Amino acid sequence: MADVQITAVDERSSSWEDDRPRFRVYVQDTGRPADVRASATTWTYDVTGADVLQVVDWAQREATGSRTYAIALVVDEGRGLVWLVGADANSTSHVPAEVDAQRRMRARRTTPVGIPAQDRMPTGVRAHGGDS
Repeated sequence: MADVQITAVDERSSSWEDDRPRFRVYVQDTGRPADVRASATTWTYDVTGADVLQVVDWAQREATGSRTYAIALVVDEGRGLVWLVGADANSTSHVPAEVDAQRRMRARRTTPVGIPAQDRMPTGVRAHGGDS
């Protein structure tokens, strides 16, 4: 956490907004609850029409048992990702920030992010394609 910085900015400094974000959810299963860094089976989904709290709620419901999840914002028509929650579970990087992200991914298996009822994904929303 030593690299975290919080800086005040002028709210008028952005030049564009996107009110229909596309989130990419990775649900990964190493088959071993203790080791997120082992090669993982991955299910990947794009989610639109929801906000980030709803996406976290849905991802947590999909990631049960030895599964972890990560969420990225899709930018540049799918050519780029901005990690919002977690990181690539298949990464073998020793960069402290990535190692910490993977540690926190494992911790969310037993201690999920608290999502208030009004921010949960509507019940009945299911993925199309894939087999998670």
